Amino acid sequence: MNKLLSLTTALLASASLQAADLSTIYQQAASNDAEIAAARATREANGYNVTIARGALLPQASLNYSINQYDSELEAPAPTGTLKADYDTNTLQLQASMTLFNLNSWYNYQAAVTGDNAAGLELQLAEQQLLLRTAQAYFNVLRAQDNLSTAQAEEKAVKRSLEQTKQRFDVGLIAITDVHEAQAAYDLSYVNLLGQEAALDISYEALEQLTGQRFDRVVPLKAEVPMEIPEPANADDWVQSGLSKYAGVLLAEAGKDSVRLQRNAARSNHLPSVRLVGSYTDTEQYQPALGSSDPLPATSTVVGLELSVPLLAGGSLYGQSKQAALNFAAADYQLEKQRRDVRQNIRSLFRQVQTDTLNIKARKQAITSAQSAVEATETGYRVGTRNIVEVLDAQKNLYRAQRDYANARYDYILNLLNLKFFAGTLNEADLQALNGWLANGA
Repeated sequence: MNKLLSLTTALLASASLQAADLSTIYQQAASNDAEIAAARATREANGYNVTIARGALLPQASLNYSINQYDSELEAPAPTGTLKADYDTNTLQLQASMTLFNLNSWYNYQAAVTGDNAAGLELQLAEQQLLLRTAQAYFNVLRAQDNLSTAQAEEKAVKRSLEQTKQRFDVGLIAITDVHEAQAAYDLSYVNLLGQEAALDISYEALEQLTGQRFDRVVPLKAEVPMEIPEPANADDWVQSGLSKYAGVLLAEAGKDSVRLQRNAARSNHLPSVRLVGSYTDTEQYQPALGSSDPLPATSTVVGLELSVPLLAGGSLYGQSKQAALNFAAADYQLEKQRRDVRQNIRSLFRQVQTDTLNIKARKQAITSAQSAVEATETGYRVGTRNIVEVLDAQKNLYRAQRDYANARYDYILNLLNLKFFAGTLNEADLQALNGWLANGA
């Protein structure tokens, strides 16, 4: 039994130490992210707006039951005198009605249907934003890890240069100023190292906020992945996709339609409405003229049409109509703004992704050039033709090139995802494809 428990404990510990990939992080975020959970609950709640608005068009019925106690006195002419009555009555009333003509209720119902479509688009937008937020959080962790690795290597190399400089100073080969330069460079590299450690911790905190779980390791990118110009290679095609598919634009269009129907509903407040009404009443009535001292049973059935024509409402109907018209104009402007924003964002992101592909190639070549420069400078320093400042500068350039190359790759990925987001094509399959770019990806 003890061996079994030990084996189980070891397996659990091994699983907890296993690095999480992008798909795992996304599944955890989809199940635990508070923002997407709130969006789903809001979508479900908004779905009842259609039921509420439709209720005004469907039959209405109510049942009332009352018990009343009466104690009355009636002063009658002589010789009758005062008549007293003390009795109870029971009344049962059933009332029903149905709207036959009411444009206000009809337009409000249509606006609710359009609003329900808009609520679905809001959830779709939130789900795409979750994909984007998950990828951003994940690759920000990888970015922080690479920056930290570069800072660690830089700190180690500068520290080694500082030690060598002190040794050369001790045997009288260099001046004390070289030692001071090396010490200053090391102090700066150490401060940078501390900052990168903090940045990594913060990036993991963002993952925890997204998923509700703590992760200590994530799977890195492969050394070589195909980061090319996206297809289609024409920005106008991406713009057309965004205008027809981006949930933000579709949401603005649905919002405009809903406000238009609300405007029509406000205008129809001036029009008459017709209802079919009916009631059945079973009660008791006191009829002393009939010579009875007790209440007598009485029933009545009423069926009719009710016409209502608003004549005067103190100007409120006019105000509602004008307000609705201005709200419609505002919705139209908001739709136009969404379209302009999509055009601008897509064109900017498309150009940025194009630049990123070239930047990645250039940054990779810069690492090779910087490595050669470090080797040449270190050789020159050993033979006395270069000083320590030049060596330190060459090392900084190398680590800067490595850091810039890593950042360029992450910039490409995130800019590409943002491009697909505004084009309205971002979906879970895009994250699955990125998962294949990871070191243990499928």
